[in-house]
Amino acid sequence: MTIALSGVLSLGRWWIFLGGIAWVACAVGLAVADFYAYRRRVTTSARCIHVENEAGGITRHTLERIPVGSERKLVTLRTKREVIQPEGVLKISYDPKSAHEVFVASEHPRIYRLRGEIFIAGIGFAQILYVLIRWGIS
Repeated sequence: MTIALSGVLSLGRWWIFLGGIAWVACAVGLAVADFYAYRRRVTTSARCIHVENEAGGITRHTLERIPVGSERKLVTLRTKREVIQPEGVLKISYDPKSAHEVFVASEHPRIYRLRGEIFIAGIGFAQILYVLIRWGIS
């Protein structure tokens, strides 16, 4: 009994093609989840209680905000520069499902993990393109 080599290679290409589709589907799912997290975001005022410099040039602000539901009132905002002095008031933005990820309201990223999603989709498109080129050659 012999197995034709071209049949095995064709089957392998199908697996690579389906893997590429799975990578692209994961990237799309993450992008949709980020879009809904952006739509859920809450913008509120917060009063700065304490500012502390960390290693690596990071500034940590401890803020007291108006909570939504049973959330904690104190949150931490980490930035690369000092955004506000103690006792100052600042508009912050966050997702109630991930209340620990706090952003300055004017600097809230539209899609938080866009670089990762593009990388994941790129892996999938590279696999799909490889298979399409190989099928075109053979």
